[in-house]
This record gives sequence, structure tokens and C-alpha cells, in this order.
Amino acid sequence: MYILTGKDKEFAEIKFWRRQIENYKNWYSGSLTELYGHSTPKEVDKVKAATNELSAILTFFKTHQMVKYEKDLLLNENDFIGMRLLDIGSGPFPSSLVFKDCETFSLDPLMDAYVAAGYPIHCYEQRARFVKSMAESMPFENGFFDAVISVNAIDHVNDFGETAKEIKRVLKPNGRFRMHVHYHPKTKAEPLELNDEVFLQHYSWVNNLKKISVSKHKIGTTIETENESYVVWGN
Repeated sequence: MYILTGKDKEFAEIKFWRRQIENYKNWYSGSLTELYGHSTPKEVDKVKAATNELSAILTFFKTHQMVKYEKDLLLNENDFIGMRLLDIGSGPFPSSLVFKDCETFSLDPLMDAYVAAGYPIHCYEQRARFVKSMAESMPFENGFFDAVISVNAIDHVNDFGETAKEIKRVLKPNGRFRMHVHYHPKTKAEPLELNDEVFLQHYSWVNNLKKISVSKHKIGTTIETENESYVVWGN
């Protein structure tokens, strides 16, 4: 495990998300001409809300976050129709709403901190369910979910092994599984150094698990270093 404490890691994550709001505002106004590969939005694509900050956040969610989930996970919007879907480490956005006609749950231990930072979780509550919880101990019954997904988040957890056990517990036997995983050296907010061996050690229980892709690219980001990659695992 990373030598910093859980509180240090949470502080680094919250700091990152607070800084992102300023980026969204600058991108929305045009003073930042590109953000994660997206040019300043055209007027027709802008969401208009009560404040400039709220407008910027909602526009970024619409044009980047939901698109990111579908493309990074190599899925399409119809893949979870009729299912109960859990997003592990969702951050302040219910990005799984990109998937049609399914019941979505967004799980993250920092939900209260996101709200305090200014993220408008209340704007999505009629369409998505938000759960403040650690992935290592989730408040769901055994086999509660038909499908579990995660995008560039599983390396943020405090205990990788316990998280895997909890996912196995809450996922139905033979349930759908798809994870976008970042392999990288340790950082404050991402303390786990993952690789194929570590991943398979904890997730070999997934029915028909396979490595779907390995890439240096995700939506809006390209890795330049040799010892990093984005890997998609699923069934």
C-alpha cells in the first residue's frame, strides 16, 4: 500500500476535483480552448443553468463524461437494458446514465465532499442513485446487481483485495463485468500499482473474464510513459 494515509489520499482527490470546476468554467467561457480533447462548446451544445459554474459542469457532463464511459469501456448504450448497474468509484458524475433503460447506482466514498465542492449531484437524483460508501464495504444485499462497471477508479481504493471480494458478493452469479483499469506507478490519489498478475489474482472468479484491450489512450488523454497503460477487462 502507499505510505500516505487514507486522509492524505482523500485530500488529494478532493483537491483535484475542486480544481476541475475551474477548468470547466474556463472551458465553457472559451478562455480554455480545449479540455480533455474537447474544444470549447458551441452555443447549441451548452447547457444553460442558474449560474455559469452550474452551466459549465452540466455541459461537461453532457459532452464528455457520458461519452467517456461508453467509449472507454468499449460498450454501447444498449448493453445494460433492463439491468441493475453499479458504477464503482463514479466520482461526482452519474456517467453510467449513458446506458439506456437500466437502473443505475453511482458509488463513491466522497459524495459529501463533491457536493461541498460545488458538484450538482441534486440535478441528477431523479435519474440516478448516489451511494456514499467505500468499495470495501458496500451497503447492498448479496447478488443485488446484474452488472458492475468501473472507469479509471479501481486503483483509488484502499484495499484492492477486499474491494474484489465485495464486488463478487454484490454481483449476481454470471453477472456482467467491465472495468477500465489504469496501470501506473503510485500517486497520492492512485496508490495502487496494478498489473495483469495482480488483477487476475483478485478477479479470476469473474465468469469468462478476458482482457479486451490495452491502450495508451482514453478519451481526452494519451499516456507518454512506457510503464503505464489503460487496460479494459470484462466478460
